[in-house]
Amino acid sequence: MNEDTTSKLEEILKGTNPNEFSQFSKNELQNNLPSLSNYLNEYIAKHNLIVSDIIKSSNLSKDYAYAILNGHRKNPAKDRIIALCLAMHMDYKSAERALKLCDTLLYAKNKRDAAFIICFNKEIYNLEDVNDFLVKNNLDPLETCKNS
Repeated sequence: MNEDTTSKLEEILKGTNPNEFSQFSKNELQNNLPSLSNYLNEYIAKHNLIVSDIIKSSNLSKDYAYAILNGHRKNPAKDRIIALCLAMHMDYKSAERALKLCDTLLYAKNKRDAAFIICFNKEIYNLEDVNDFLVKNNLDPLETCKNS
């Protein structure tokens, strides 16, 4: 959902009574949020990325990554979403959008999440480099299918 749509929904919500929420939710929200798989696939297409390269860079198992990208795994673990976002060289805003679609975020007051925010902002996308950074700061490395 783009910023214009969000602003439009916020305006609608200003005039929505609590007893109208069910109808608002049904009419306005159901079709506005893409699924994680749709979002990731749109990002891949827009940036001309190669799925096999993303999977290799993410350190996720092929089956697990394809399950996310095909929409069969609806709510993957936060670390695995981060691994995919890093492998896709997403900026912080795009990665945060992907995480939000799974009802999670990076929280700046959380030391480990703050480390990820730094990695996205400084374009540190290589998982080995990210994990080295985490470990050097006494934080758990990313948990992916291949190392969990």
